[in-house]
Amino acid sequence: MSETVDFLTAFKDAIHEKGEWFNMTGLPKVLENYRLLHTCVRNLYETLIKRSLIKSDPYKLERKISDIVVPDDSPYIESERAMVIGSRFSDYEGMLDFICTYFKFSTDNFDLIKIKKLNDLNGAFQWSNMTLNSSKTNTRGLANLITEARKNAPQMTASLINDSISKSSQAISEITVSLKDLSDYKREEYKLNVRLDIFNHPDFDAKKAASSAEGELSEIKKNFTKVMGKIPFYSELISEIIEEDHSSQRESLQQAVLKKLSVKQKVENKKQNTVNTKVLIMDALVPLAAVGPVYAEIVTKLVTNRDVLLAEKNTLFEKFKRAIRRSFNIPEPPLMYNVIIVDEKKGTKIQKAIDINIFLTNIDRKAKFMTVLGNKASAEIKKILSSEEDAIFQFVSKQITDAQESFVLLTAVDEYFKQHVLSSDKSKIKGLKIDLVSLKNAVVKANQKRAEYCSYIEEVEQMKKLGIKYGD
Repeated sequence: MSETVDFLTAFKDAIHEKGEWFNMTGLPKVLENYRLLHTCVRNLYETLIKRSLIKSDPYKLERKISDIVVPDDSPYIESERAMVIGSRFSDYEGMLDFICTYFKFSTDNFDLIKIKKLNDLNGAFQWSNMTLNSSKTNTRGLANLITEARKNAPQMTASLINDSISKSSQAISEITVSLKDLSDYKREEYKLNVRLDIFNHPDFDAKKAASSAEGELSEIKKNFTKVMGKIPFYSELISEIIEEDHSSQRESLQQAVLKKLSVKQKVENKKQNTVNTKVLIMDALVPLAAVGPVYAEIVTKLVTNRDVLLAEKNTLFEKFKRAIRRSFNIPEPPLMYNVIIVDEKKGTKIQKAIDINIFLTNIDRKAKFMTVLGNKASAEIKKILSSEEDAIFQFVSKQITDAQESFVLLTAVDEYFKQHVLSSDKSKIKGLKIDLVSLKNAVVKANQKRAEYCSYIEEVEQMKKLGIKYGD
């Protein structure tokens, strides 16, 4: 009896520790990978539209998504490839947007059914096998469109396509591993809840359950519905509980459960004496490159916010003016917003006029640029590394300064939308709080990396002055 109590105590502690790890580390990493995947998919989607290989979905923003739905993968007529794959790829991108924007990444929000839906969505397009002879209908169709997009494409476009496919494959691979770990956790959590809720219920006959495997199964079945409510009865997991209690191998089975739930600690590699200082300063780009997906999410949200404000001012007179401009081929005037820039250090506020459409284009460009910078094997990274070290330092410093300025402007734009929307439309505005925190953290980490580089260079110079070779 005491062994059972000891196992249950260890089991509860392991579930708690693993749950904390998922909420603090594991699931934020899954969200980060989904954001990366969404950015890459959106880049490919926009590239295919720009290359006139598919058409954009005019009703996309009006479509309400409330649950994870996997795009259809049924066969289609080859002459309709552009229309069918374009529509399915658009649905896939929209589903990723929903996951990144509205899906709550905490253990409380996940169950085995949701994890399965995510795994099914992850398999909608096989990024690790994006080939013309794929057995998957959607993958084969998209591969054909991508092949067409590469033809006579500028080097930057070709690089973006290749990088997006590579990073999508990497993101899906990491997500799949994480979801497998999460699934194992939720299975064990289910088993713990059965033990805590059913085994402690007044109607549960503990003596009968302890007497035999059959007796325990009978008591679980008898009490399951009234105790667990609408939670599904998973026969496989119930069988595991009974095996862990009555099998001759129960001790090893219990230890296997605890081992499965253990949080693996990363072992840091010891620093080598020889340091490539170019790589050291380039490390400051790593946190900034990671915000490529964040920038992409911000663009999506701000486009929605802009459209909400535009819809509020879509009067008959405005429609008439647009019709006149179209008739005489007059370009639309800039959409100017007067945002308030807050200088927290000086405690001052400055009004700044920005063209929101140009601003969004620039943020979108940053998203794509940071995605490319995140690929250490890309031609762009190799070109930067071939430069003089001082030039690399200046380039990295410029990216940090640019990210800082973007943070300030985005904060002001976020506040502008919140203040200028009608009360009836406030629920339609997408806030940037989480995205801004991610961007600010990235800037802080990049500054830390740059400071470490500067300290290292200064230390080496001091050693040289003393006639000491660094690393001796």
